[in-house]
Amino acid sequence: MVMPFMGPAGQADTRLFLSDESPEVIARAIQLWDQYSGAPGLLSGTGDYEYDKDRKVYVNKKTGRDVTEDQLRRYVRKVSDEASRQMKKDTQQLIAGIIMLTVWYSRMRNLMMALYKTVWILGIGGFVFDDNIQRNLFYLFTLMQFNWLDNFSEQVYSGMQPLNGFAMTRAGLYGRTANGMWQNIRLLQAEETGYTEGMRVLGVTEDHCMNSDRPGCIEQAARGWVPIRSIVPIGQCTCFSNCLCRLRFR
Repeated sequence: MVMPFMGPAGQADTRLFLSDESPEVIARAIQLWDQYSGAPGLLSGTGDYEYDKDRKVYVNKKTGRDVTEDQLRRYVRKVSDEASRQMKKDTQQLIAGIIMLTVWYSRMRNLMMALYKTVWILGIGGFVFDDNIQRNLFYLFTLMQFNWLDNFSEQVYSGMQPLNGFAMTRAGLYGRTANGMWQNIRLLQAEETGYTEGMRVLGVTEDHCMNSDRPGCIEQAARGWVPIRSIVPIGQCTCFSNCLCRLRFR
């Protein structure tokens, strides 16, 4: 028997959830990446890939070439698109009454965890470099997304969020967040590595945000090279999680 929805998990449970390193959680993340990224084995250090920790780059052992930033960004985009598609599908089933809210909430959390974990692990060089410090940073880096999911589920439960096409779109945004997350991880690492300047490069879209009470992508890209600490992180412009921009550093 499926239990009725008892409300979102809450902060304490979310922290435990995001700290879970059980074989099931790791397997779910690896499966998502290996099946849809186009670079199976990269996160687990198997197959054709290895991580050069001194240069902080992935290397394709078969070709001897470094995996470029553009390649990594494409891999993240593929996994992100698939997660977004699954989230929309689960929400469609919720709308149709095929699954209950508690099942939808569990699936969304599991898929978000798998997606965000793959992006975080990609940023640190693979699962071999995952440790308690990284898990705590991962929790802090992703907590807001899970808080927003809790708010989403509460609104669905109360009826404030109608179960319609907008709900499907809203659910899919949790998958789209991966691009911004990946770019922001790179932003953190760039400063640690010694880069002092960065710039925003517009993503491929026809509706870049601008002229709002939040920074717009066009205005930010027009600034060109700026001190790295003055860069507006991806996701904090008016397009929020829809943002497909990327960052460059020097």
